[in-house]
Amino acid sequence: MQAVQVVPKLREFAALGCLLALSVLCACSQDAPAPAVVDVLLVSIDAHNNCSLAGSPVECAAVAKVIRARYPTSHPRVDFCLDKQTRYEAAVEVMKSLGDGGFKVGDFNCGKPAAGV
Repeated sequence: MQAVQVVPKLREFAALGCLLALSVLCACSQDAPAPAVVDVLLVSIDAHNNCSLAGSPVECAAVAKVIRARYPTSHPRVDFCLDKQTRYEAAVEVMKSLGDGGFKVGDFNCGKPAAGV
């Protein structure tokens, strides 16, 4: 007789545990920060043909994928900073990635002010 009474208690306990877990998950998701929205990003290619996006290393051919992953709500213009020794192919990889991703290519001035300013 007692075994019959234990089963409903276990079901109630399991249901209560599920409700508690669900409420904790819902509370956590409300505090999650919204993804950053950016208008302009900078891609740099150094003399060793290593690419970086906003100061973080990234594969040259995957720049657009990284932008989409980091900034899913943004459609930024992408500026370039190329070292004088940068290989042509590395720059083309980035340009192709951005074009395939639908991003607008911006300036090539490394964020430096114009001469005489």
